[in-house]
Amino acid sequence: MRNDTAIPANHTNRLIHTAFGWYAMTREQSDLGPFASQQEASLALSRHIRVYKGVNIRCDGDARHAGMSLHDTAHCNKSNCALCAEAYILNQSRIA
Repeated sequence: MRNDTAIPANHTNRLIHTAFGWYAMTREQSDLGPFASQQEASLALSRHIRVYKGVNIRCDGDARHAGMSLHDTAHCNKSNCALCAEAYILNQSRIA
């Protein structure tokens, strides 16, 4: 477990702030969160990476790692998805 509060650079693209709180995106069925702070989300992601290291093989051809991310909330298979939470909030703000 990290003892400092610095957030590793490789976490930057995996942390999302929504009105619900901070999420850490994972390749597993459920993203982590929401958390009250970015530091809490980063610590949870560090713990998660240690547990799952070597379990999921990263595909270098994946669009998420090429700087482009498209997310279809209607067909998302995650049970707790940071991108779906963010889309829900944006949609609710447009309705109001």
